[in-house]
Amino acid sequence: MTTISEDYIFPIKDFEEFLVTINAQMSGEIESSNKTELTLYRGQGNSEWRLEPKIARTSIDGPFMIYERETIDEFIRLGRSLIPSHVLNNEWDLLAFAQHHGLKTRLLDWTTNPLVALWFAFNEEIKVKTRSVWVMFIEKDELADTKSGSPLSQPRTAAFKPNHISQWITAQSGWFTTHKYLDRAKKFNPLDAQSGYKDKLVRFDFKNLQRERILRTLDILGINSSSLFPDVDGLAAYLNWKSR
Repeated sequence: MTTISEDYIFPIKDFEEFLVTINAQMSGEIESSNKTELTLYRGQGNSEWRLEPKIARTSIDGPFMIYERETIDEFIRLGRSLIPSHVLNNEWDLLAFAQHHGLKTRLLDWTTNPLVALWFAFNEEIKVKTRSVWVMFIEKDELADTKSGSPLSQPRTAAFKPNHISQWITAQSGWFTTHKYLDRAKKFNPLDAQSGYKDKLVRFDFKNLQRERILRTLDILGINSSSLFPDVDGLAAYLNWKSR
């Protein structure tokens, strides 16, 4: 068994090497510890992006917690007729629902499917040199109890599996991490900057030159915008991509 150290970045030359490396990780040749309860994956279109929720990159005047609560309350007030009633009655589901519809929250999207993460790493057409798939090893005490408490008041970063309130979540094998806001520092601390996660994170880096080949290979395997976003918008995006 190889323990992940601070040297957590691994260059991957192509799709085939990614599969071999993921298989090695799953079989225990690459593992953070024997306490691993769950392995999550996240694709990012730029290797320089930090592991932090989108709301962390928002400039906020005044106390963050007040801003966050007011934003969620306004989302509920204006969207009440658009939000399913069972979602309104569960704050975990509500935050996941808001996140999936583009609201900036303290959640970060993950998946249990490494190929889904790879698609998200390469899907967006942007000018970058390197794209990444992050791997995070979750221990049992880092799983949130969604039957009690709130995603806004967890004592530490916690992972949770949302109810399948959206076809997107189901199709993407979706999970989330909910991140703790540091009141004194007035910020979120990215996971990749926290010493407590140095042995729980791995980053696989790909050259952007692999983009077209990887997306074509994933499409053959049924991983594309139509399968991951099973609605009319996802289908239209897929057909536009296929006809380029």
